[in-house]
Amino acid sequence: MSSSKNHTISKIVAKAVLRITIILIAFPIIVYFTNPELMSQQVFFPHRWAFIFPILLLVVFVAFLIPVLRDRYAKIEYNWLFSLTGIFVCLYLVLLYTRILSL
Repeated sequence: MSSSKNHTISKIVAKAVLRITIILIAFPIIVYFTNPELMSQQVFFPHRWAFIFPILLLVVFVAFLIPVLRDRYAKIEYNWLFSLTGIFVCLYLVLLYTRILSL
């Protein structure tokens, strides 16, 4: 039984988004151990909503990550929804790092 082209593309995109997200999460850990004075800045959130929504985004990301990995990228809908939330997580992490590290 061969899989459709959309299923193959969704698997590739979901795997790529997962790998990019892991790299973006590992980036500050590597920077912290190589250059700790760069990571010594404090982050200030002006409103509590600015703190709650990124946490909610990460919870949704993990909520989609669990069925995607459990089914081994078998369901197309979960792959695309996971990819969409993963792209938003990646964009948020890049924006947060540019704000903290002043790159």
